[in-house]
Amino acid sequence: MKLQSLLFPQTGICTEEKMYFRRQGTIDFTWDKDYLNMFRDSSISFDTYFNGCSAEKWFKYTKVKKIYITLHVKGQFRITLMRKEKNLDGSTTKFLHEETFGEPEQEGVYSFLFEAETNNGMFCFQLLCLSEIGTLFDGWYDGEVPEEEIRKVKIALDICTFKREVFVTKNVRELYDSFLSKPESGMADGLEIFISDNAQTLKQEDVLLCDKIHVFLNKNTGGAGGFTRGMIEIMNRREQDGITHVLVMDDDVIINPDSIYRTFVILSLLKDEYQDAFVGGAMLRLDKQFIQTEAGARWNKGYLISHKSGLNLLDVDACLYNEFEEKTEFNAWWYCAFPAHIISEENLPLPIFIRGDDVEYGLRNLTNLILMNGICVWHEPFENKYASSMYYYIFRNRLIDNSIHNLRYKRKEFIRDLREQVKREIIYYRYKNADLLMDGVNDFYNGIDWLMAQDGEALHKSVMGRGYKLQDISTLPIPFSYPAYEQSCRMPEPKRHTRIWRKFTANGLMLPCIKKADNEMPVVAPTFTARPVNFYRVQKALNYDYTSRKGFVTQKSIKETIRLLYKLRKISLKSRWKYGKTVKAYHNRSKELMNLNFWRKYLDI
Repeated sequence: MKLQSLLFPQTGICTEEKMYFRRQGTIDFTWDKDYLNMFRDSSISFDTYFNGCSAEKWFKYTKVKKIYITLHVKGQFRITLMRKEKNLDGSTTKFLHEETFGEPEQEGVYSFLFEAETNNGMFCFQLLCLSEIGTLFDGWYDGEVPEEEIRKVKIALDICTFKREVFVTKNVRELYDSFLSKPESGMADGLEIFISDNAQTLKQEDVLLCDKIHVFLNKNTGGAGGFTRGMIEIMNRREQDGITHVLVMDDDVIINPDSIYRTFVILSLLKDEYQDAFVGGAMLRLDKQFIQTEAGARWNKGYLISHKSGLNLLDVDACLYNEFEEKTEFNAWWYCAFPAHIISEENLPLPIFIRGDDVEYGLRNLTNLILMNGICVWHEPFENKYASSMYYYIFRNRLIDNSIHNLRYKRKEFIRDLREQVKREIIYYRYKNADLLMDGVNDFYNGIDWLMAQDGEALHKSVMGRGYKLQDISTLPIPFSYPAYEQSCRMPEPKRHTRIWRKFTANGLMLPCIKKADNEMPVVAPTFTARPVNFYRVQKALNYDYTSRKGFVTQKSIKETIRLLYKLRKISLKSRWKYGKTVKAYHNRSKELMNLNFWRKYLDI
């Protein structure tokens, strides 16, 4: 059975060549081709993110007995099969087999078996051209599996969208062209697409390309409500359509269809003891496509640990590090597949609009998470998506998730974290954000009955109205200066004695502001990666969002600082008698938020 195809760089998806192959010598390849021309003595290596084979995981989780590489070529070549593994000194390479094959001017298909004493790490190969010119048309890794042990799998792709028509339309078209319109793909009957349109703006004629694609107009109840609507519709059709697995995927990602094919094959070949395993996709940056943001994560009571963050996937060592498995508690819903039977009338997500629904569902249901190189999506990095409204959900949803799972997030620990974040926003003069943080906590204390009674869309509109709105920088009272923005981003941290003084004076809040001359650069701080040093003894600052090229102005206010510190003090006192009771109530009554009857009312369906 074909496990995974060799992939080449492709415009519109990814053009980072070293994520696909590494070449030496004269090789002709352009992005508009799906083949490689190689000249004598040139070589190409496939020890890469997309074209290495995660052998250790294929053998651990699936019924694969042997792995082959199959190549469709024209010309004469020498192939070298290898196994690579990361260790403390870097990496080691074990050469497994070398063979000359093919004839000049002749075209053929050839297969080669990987035989190794151990299957740790990655299988990969190098190809050397021995004829004047040779062509690699295609290739794939095959797995030897008894036919009777291959499971029948059908994936229901669950997409929740809100005004992301460009991404959704492109991805649906890619999947239709790759699978649904091609019986020979092996997945024409293995995929069905369910789209919850929270904004009700998607042009259905652009995506309803066949009867395996469905669109549902939905209330804007955030990602939680949109994904849950998809799950309910999938649950309704599970038996009649033979759906075995659900794949939840964000609406604003770029994906290579082969990621879904590899997921399909893994699920088809799972060993019995892993039949309830989740398959996760890594998140790679959309702006720097070779940088990995996360591959599985631990919730850790809200002190999030993103595994393998920041890896440069152009490097072999980074790809080999990805082969190591670490303790995971969830995989974010930019790409996460799990058995359809997990969804039931009593086991649906929480109605928490955004931020934390995927975490909680993973904590509730995940046992094993399978992650492989090459299964991923490209997504805008979070630091490029500034939204003041998110501050409302940070602590509210963190407290709900921790309470439901009895993670023993102690009151004193919570108050310490809240104080730290509120004071940080005060230091940045972002008083609305500090308010939103505490408003979220107060609404947590309003209890589970309050949450159940909320209109999620109306609440979110209210939250958005209370935060900062990114505006065109030409309309702001502080002139934008890119050198000033660059200076803020690169400003060094002060020396130790200066840091102590800044802490003693609350980052200068207790001191008069330093007046700027007319010819001095304005203060332009980044929205997401701002630091206290950017605001030290500053009167006003332009908070600049690099991605949208917009911003907002904040200004020092002692009156607002006193008001917020008083509000923080009230919450601290309130927590002494309210915290334990609310945590216990959420833990004991959480199932009231997870059942179908509740969700039908919440979604008005």
